[in-house]
Amino acid sequence: MELSERSSSILMVHKARKNGLPFWNKGPRADSDQVVVAFEAFKQLSHVSVRPMTAISSMMDMHEDICTTAERKRAALIILPFHRHYRFDGSLETSRPELRLVSRKVLTHSPCSVGILVDRGLGGSTHVSGSNVSYLIRVIFFGGRDDREALTYGLRMAEHPGISVEVIRFVVNPEAAGGEIVSFHMAVHSSCMKSLSMDEEMISELKQTASKDISVKYDEKVVRNATETLDAIQEVKQCNLFLVGATPEGGIGLLLDRHNECEELGPIGGLLTSDSTVTASVLVIQQYSDGNNNLATSEEAAVSQLEEGLQEKNKSSPDSN
Repeated sequence: MELSERSSSILMVHKARKNGLPFWNKGPRADSDQVVVAFEAFKQLSHVSVRPMTAISSMMDMHEDICTTAERKRAALIILPFHRHYRFDGSLETSRPELRLVSRKVLTHSPCSVGILVDRGLGGSTHVSGSNVSYLIRVIFFGGRDDREALTYGLRMAEHPGISVEVIRFVVNPEAAGGEIVSFHMAVHSSCMKSLSMDEEMISELKQTASKDISVKYDEKVVRNATETLDAIQEVKQCNLFLVGATPEGGIGLLLDRHNECEELGPIGGLLTSDSTVTASVLVIQQYSDGNNNLATSEEAAVSQLEEGLQEKNKSSPDSN
């Protein structure tokens, strides 16, 4: 929640009514109110601990409240909404560009992993139910720490009896690939042997899990170039939720990143978000790395540019006079 008249931040824990639901002021409910109600309903049905809070702060330091609270609560994951939303015609619209600034700062300074949620709903009837759900989640796996983190959360979700998870791993065929792909792939391969080893270890464990658990499936697609990768992703676009890493490793991931307009979503998240034929929601995961977040270098420069733009906008606004 944005505070426009003062820069200090106020954190307040919601009071609970006797029926277990949060205390709300009378009057029309904001979207944020409805989100907390949904979490409270989830708490009641699934017997988990939920502690809703409201942070009131300025846009310029909102990320500090998010990161400080996450560190104090020892959170494992921060989930932020994507700053653009979908219109009725399926196109994307940016109504609050300053929210992108908040997301970028959180990605840079977060004390834990961060997920950017592109919310398209889960398809069909999306009411909360403890048992009567049937959702398909697809994890797009290229390799690297972000993809491993996304896969980890996907497997956690598969523990729910109403959720099925399909992991699709993309493997580059070096013999058939063009020279550009091969050069990228070899450069990454020579500098990331440890990461590749961790990928193989995790995939090996995944295959064992898939052989015993019918709710988990594993598929492997061998591709030669970025075009084949895009075509393969199009074939699996029918699901309720995509889980992807922010920075997939490997030659094809690097090539796809050249055409990405939203760095915070990464190449695969950006692709799935910009495609109007994809109706699934997308959760893009950036794994926490102490002092070395994936997007830190590029995000710092981008944040500075956004801050300058917002400051110029505020100066030229009639309300600022």
